[in-house]
Amino acid sequence: MLEMTSFLVCPKCRGDLTRSAAAFKCRNCAGEYPILDDVPQFDLPKSPHAGDGARDERRAYWDHGWQARFGGDHAFLASLKSRADWSRFLESQLKTLGDCRHVSVVEADRQAVQDKTVLDIGCGSGNAGAMFGYRGAHYIGIDHSPHAAAYALRHIRASGADGFTVQGNADALPIRDTSVDVIYSNGVLHHTPNFSTALDEAYRVLKPGGKAIIALYSTYSTQFGVTRLLGVLKGHLTPRAIQRWMGESTEGDWRTGDRLNPWTQTFSKAQLKAVVRKYNVHGLTIRKNGQPIGELPRFGSRLMRFRPIRKIDRTLEPLLGGMLVMSFNK
Repeated sequence: MLEMTSFLVCPKCRGDLTRSAAAFKCRNCAGEYPILDDVPQFDLPKSPHAGDGARDERRAYWDHGWQARFGGDHAFLASLKSRADWSRFLESQLKTLGDCRHVSVVEADRQAVQDKTVLDIGCGSGNAGAMFGYRGAHYIGIDHSPHAAAYALRHIRASGADGFTVQGNADALPIRDTSVDVIYSNGVLHHTPNFSTALDEAYRVLKPGGKAIIALYSTYSTQFGVTRLLGVLKGHLTPRAIQRWMGESTEGDWRTGDRLNPWTQTFSKAQLKAVVRKYNVHGLTIRKNGQPIGELPRFGSRLMRFRPIRKIDRTLEPLLGGMLVMSFNK
């Protein structure tokens, strides 16, 4: 069974932590981090006022969004109250994900995670944590959203998985050096402006011989090509304007009130190869995943109702899929 104190360190100075009932405290810099509902909080707002910097804006967007989704389209997860409930759900989900060659069943298959400690950067609802636990992994989930981290913990516990979750930031992981076997991050790190720092952090906490599995938005894809084209047609012509448009026009499922996603970026294979060149890694693979036609804005899902379109979509996936799945060993 995973013990928090074996893995957690101060995200500011990486000092050892001592735990009380209400908080973790750093022995080195005396930083204090509250524990709310068994979830340590390592990156809360610096002040109680909204909009206290770009980092707080990003946290607020995802936290309010996840809170709304747990009361909306993710509310069904609360009905999975036992291991048996979760087992039935996960078996069905694994089949669906297998059919679309999802990262969680290709790169992060049972062989990759069984009996391994998996750090999930951007754990969201805890679905992946339950799935990895179902396959025999020991799980640590981290999310910038306090609500996501809290709900994820409830879900992995209900599923019978071994692990814990924390609230924190990918730029400064509260995780000990070389302590985890597998880094997993699906659809998350393209939402941090400090991607290079986040990747440095992932590499730091990965054990020698460990495996990193990271899925990111692909620049050269129908989904994001069309998104950029729409931005240009709407008059967003400068790099800064396009960057703002990429945030505001994506991740609509998490919108609450007048909040718009403050940051989204995309990557090419060449960019990812250049980024990881500074690390000592081997076995680097990068593939495209996703539905080039199905993920088209507005009408893609309708087109996928037709079998010939689905066949064309599968053929186009290696060229124009919306996700780049990168995997390497340290």
